[in-house]
Amino acid sequence: MENEAEKILIDYAPYIAGIISALVAYFSYQESKRRTNHDELEDLNDRYRKEIDRLQRENDRLRKENNHE
Repeated sequence: MENEAEKILIDYAPYIAGIISALVAYFSYQESKRRTNHDELEDLNDRYRKEIDRLQRENDRLRKENNHE
């Protein structure tokens, strides 16, 4: 019985290895895609924050100018 199980395992080892390799490649690809999307969203968020800061400074400057008049 034990020899039969070993023989079956050895016979199917290349197929099992191929399936595992395909799964690892697929999950690696998905993780890479997720990270790329995450990085793009972080970049977009940074640009919006910079623009908001710039607009707030400009708003403060204009309020000060308006108060002096």
